[in-house]
Amino acid sequence: MTEKKCAFAVAVAMSVVLLSGCSDEDASAISRTEEATAQAYVAALNARDVNALTRLAPAGYEGIEAEAREIIKAEGGRGLKIKDVQVSHDFGEDVASAHVSATDSRSKPFSANIQMSLEKDKWVVALGYAPEFNDTDKSSSSTDK
Repeated sequence: MTEKKCAFAVAVAMSVVLLSGCSDEDASAISRTEEATAQAYVAALNARDVNALTRLAPAGYEGIEAEAREIIKAEGGRGLKIKDVQVSHDFGEDVASAHVSATDSRSKPFSANIQMSLEKDKWVVALGYAPEFNDTDKSSSSTDK
């Protein structure tokens, strides 16, 4: 092998090692994946556990507990068994939709679309709403003059 070919082979090998190291680092940086979040959501439903469901929500949001109670009231305690979780990222890599297909304890089909976003190192379920901007000096409309 010529010296140029050898140098090129070494450069390619180093690039592969560096790139694979980066992808492993990125994957391990996420502490809860979209699929794991969807599974935790279903587990909270099955257990009728409002607290478990609220722990899946974004930090600092308001109205989370009330929304979680509504979801648990409507869908909780059904003994869901997940058949499939399909994740899509239609609006960017930090926003996901997980489509969960399951059957309940009576073999009735269940499906849900769970909206999520990436918050620091984990995927969170879209529950509640962001705190409102509370500045009394500012008008909510430019026509309020």
